[in-house]
Amino acid sequence: MNMKKGSAIDSSPSTHSVAFVLAVLVASIATIPNAFSSIDSVATIYNCTEPLFPHLLSRSMLGWIRIALAVFIFIVTAYRITQSEEIRPNYLKNSKLKRGIPINVGGLRGQLMFTSWSWNLLGVSFAFSGLLTLYVDQHHDTLDMSQLKWAFRTSTLLFETVAPLTMLVSVVVTYALWPNALKGGNGTDSFKRTSILIQHNLNAIMSLLEIGFLGKFPVRFDDMALAPIFGVVYIFFSWGMRFSWVSSKEPQFVYFFLDTTLGKTSTYALMGLVAVLIIFYSLFVLIDDVLSFLGGGVTMHLGIVTALSCLVCRFKD
Repeated sequence: MNMKKGSAIDSSPSTHSVAFVLAVLVASIATIPNAFSSIDSVATIYNCTEPLFPHLLSRSMLGWIRIALAVFIFIVTAYRITQSEEIRPNYLKNSKLKRGIPINVGGLRGQLMFTSWSWNLLGVSFAFSGLLTLYVDQHHDTLDMSQLKWAFRTSTLLFETVAPLTMLVSVVVTYALWPNALKGGNGTDSFKRTSILIQHNLNAIMSLLEIGFLGKFPVRFDDMALAPIFGVVYIFFSWGMRFSWVSSKEPQFVYFFLDTTLGKTSTYALMGLVAVLIIFYSLFVLIDDVLSFLGGGVTMHLGIVTALSCLVCRFKD
């Protein structure tokens, strides 16, 4: 059993939860060699730096838009770091954790939330792809493509990793965390803070805009491994942090569905999260074909982006 001083609660992850997470990790890692061996076929100057609608956006405009999105993301991150914030997770009925304990997620501690991990990775993705796009635009006639292969690979893999994660964040907040908070007695004010609303919603909207209106990033089933690996790393991080959220060293989790005292329910929750992640990764893989089938055009693309955004975003009770 894994118990800290001041806590009589066994909060060790169950054997089946550990086995499932390790299975996902091993299966994901096993696919990486195949992904890396073929990434150059899609990580090209055309896919990484060409605007989706060149009659509306030049390559230079695309680069600056991506940079602007990255700057906006990091401004929101900096603003959130300046804010004080407490949450009180509404644990499920069969949880063994103590309820009502305020968890400080203000300042830099807010960057330990999965939302912030995903949000900041999206900023890195936009910053990298934006700089790469501007570099290509400025030096197009003198480029040494052999020296830029690593940049095209990195740009592609960053977006393929973060895009489904942003959708996962929005869906979990909209359909799990927010409804759970409404059922509890602690209210939903923590979800209505400006910076939180932006992170929970604009992350998905910006990812959808990138794939549906701005650029031509390819998303392949071959590269699916990186997003689950990112998620598994956070699960391990969450398990390791459970005694560190509050000064009393009581085990606590910032997300009720990661509660390790739930037994099989916790494992089912992890399976559900992985399933949702795979679904949205598949959405990004198939969206180009769907848009082409529906007719392509700017209006259709923006309509699909808007519809999907409305489906996953939430701004009020």
